[in-house]
Amino acid sequence: MHLMIPHASALDDAARHAFSSLALPNLAGQLARLSPAETWGSDEYAPQPPHHLALAALRGQAEPSAAAWAVDAGPELSWALMTPVHLAVGTDGVDVLPPAALHLSESDAARFCAVLHELWPEAEGWQWRLLDANRWAIGHASALDDLSAASIERAAGRPIEPWLPQSRVLRRWQNEAQMLLHEHALNVEREARGEHAINSVWIGDIGRSNGRAADVTVDARLTEPLLNGDLAAWAEAWQRLDAGPLAKELTGLTLCGERFARRFAVQPLSFFDKLKRRFQTPDVAAVMEAL
Repeated sequence: MHLMIPHASALDDAARHAFSSLALPNLAGQLARLSPAETWGSDEYAPQPPHHLALAALRGQAEPSAAAWAVDAGPELSWALMTPVHLAVGTDGVDVLPPAALHLSESDAARFCAVLHELWPEAEGWQWRLLDANRWAIGHASALDDLSAASIERAAGRPIEPWLPQSRVLRRWQNEAQMLLHEHALNVEREARGEHAINSVWIGDIGRSNGRAADVTVDARLTEPLLNGDLAAWAEAWQRLDAGPLAKELTGLTLCGERFARRFAVQPLSFFDKLKRRFQTPDVAAVMEAL
């Protein structure tokens, strides 16, 4: 099994400290047994997270299309992930709250989707998918082509400004959604319950799939706690990963941080290299910090 772990590391000091306190013997064992192979990514300001770039390469695509992968779509339509969000206005700017902070039920998500259908109507060729409460998808044969935007995984929990789309079409759609949701009865209900209003949507992860599957198992259990800033839950999820999938015999391991995704694979070794590895302990912290 080739295992991919998104959000395995983060650049902030608190996350690094949380990771350094973990005992992950099976991760260390895998890194001692496997050899470094491909690396994908550039920096933490790229619009797509490194694990999307790695998945695109493994699927034989030039560009990621996480929405189309989530829908399990073929190449007939382009797809975008639409994420309900609360834009929190503060003295220093506007932050995108993590989707999980909304505590949105699937029934309420369906009601919000029904409201937004008028902006992307099926009569004009749009297709909708309610993947879960916080992930909706819209697809079209042509309207999404040549549009690009940052992944919600980049913007969640951060100031919005660096991640706003350059496309006028995407900005217009976002503005229209904000106007439609402003003081809507559904949001009045949410605020009466003490919940955050759904005052905008994030449209990103746009693309068209080539229909090929990637021979990789993606374990994304670290994603939600890290995006929520819950480092205790992130550390617990790491320990469950180490005791579970990382305890198995792997043919490959791809670790993904904020800048890079790096694959480690089984490779033939000389007798000298095998002997050297027997007496070397991998520097797990250095591997993770390099991501």
